[in-house]
Amino acid sequence: MSTEPLVLLANADKWLTESLESVLTQSGYRVIVTAKRQQVLELARRQLPDAILLDMALDQRVTDNLALCRTLRADPVISRATPIILTTAGPALRAQQLEALRAGAWELRGDPLDVEELVLRLGVYVQGKLEVDRLGAEGLIDRASGLYNDEGIARRAAELAAFTARQGLPLACAVFQPTDGVLTAGGTDRLAQAFQRAGRISDAVGRTGPAEFTVFAPATDETGVEGLVQRIGDAVAKNAAVKLRVGTSTAPATPKRPSVGAGARQSAGNPQTPKPVSPTELLARAREALH
Repeated sequence: MSTEPLVLLANADKWLTESLESVLTQSGYRVIVTAKRQQVLELARRQLPDAILLDMALDQRVTDNLALCRTLRADPVISRATPIILTTAGPALRAQQLEALRAGAWELRGDPLDVEELVLRLGVYVQGKLEVDRLGAEGLIDRASGLYNDEGIARRAAELAAFTARQGLPLACAVFQPTDGVLTAGGTDRLAQAFQRAGRISDAVGRTGPAEFTVFAPATDETGVEGLVQRIGDAVAKNAAVKLRVGTSTAPATPKRPSVGAGARQSAGNPQTPKPVSPTELLARAREALH
């Protein structure tokens, strides 16, 4: 089985398709090419690509060029972690960018197309998708939402706690629940999708209950966690139309551990470095604050 990431390239422009296929192949990707709109969904479901490059003008007869993107994003067979990048002739205007994001695309690229930048961005996106696949295979991902499950968030939070302790950085935890109590299955799914989109790359976002979501944020202090809550709350309210209640807790930055030489020079009377707060304790404090 090949370890090279697979890209589905759907574009009716023969010259651009050949150029992109050549660059992607040289960059270590396998590429499936189609110029037919009706083949895109079939190929995506059968081949399960790691990324999809979809041109808006794949079929000039179609008035709603974003419909295919929405169909791909909504299909349960296709991973929600699969990046969909749209391309369009002419500049990508802000209004078009917003519509593309609403349709589930990760971004819209217009002319002139910077192929080098596109491939670099694609590499970042694909690495994230492959990491989600790996964690899912290890049973650390909640399949319904694509977020960490209890096991996954616990493991990732422990990694973040160790990292922030070594670097002398703070660590924050925020727990969110809808104010309206238990949601319908569809409402919970939309809420999970909103959390998935709102989280930063550095954050660990998990589904820790049927309608409970937990975020561990490294390098985030008490002031920073207020901004995190505002950012996620705004994104969820916009994308899922749900109001949230939240509880937070933070572990302050601890001094970096001195090197062996520096430690040898310290006097015996100096106080010891405080023990870092565990992720389990942070989560418990945040849940207490929630209630």
